[in-house]
Amino acid sequence: MKIKKLILFFTMCLFISCNSIQEKMQLQKEYNTLYTQKQSLENTISELNAEITTLTNERNALVKGKDPTYIVKFKIKQGTYTLDIWEHVKNEINAVEFEIPVCKDFYNHIDIGQDITNSFKYGSLFVNGDFSVLHMRVINKRIE
Repeated sequence: MKIKKLILFFTMCLFISCNSIQEKMQLQKEYNTLYTQKQSLENTISELNAEITTLTNERNALVKGKDPTYIVKFKIKQGTYTLDIWEHVKNEINAVEFEIPVCKDFYNHIDIGQDITNSFKYGSLFVNGDFSVLHMRVINKRIE
């Protein structure tokens, strides 16, 4: 009789344990889904805040009685495929930043952090044997 009770007890523990594991797996799956949705909503909020800022700046320019000027700040630098840390430091020191006015369509179709060009430098390969690229990246946008 005691053996039957022990077997019944262990069977119930195993059953409860399996349900607990299944519940944990289901909760983990739900958590992952909710976390992904949260990240998506945070990205949407960030995009909408950027759009609000853009529209506010456009409105401010129009209130002042002038057409808005769309200005984009770029950073141009060389990227070299090498393990030499000093080459990377040199590339960063030689980087150039500049701002230019652009049309509204271009302004609206680029994002901060976007690489505008990522072209391979064939001259460096043939002359110096360097494998390098020229990066032109958007680092800021504003409306005046």
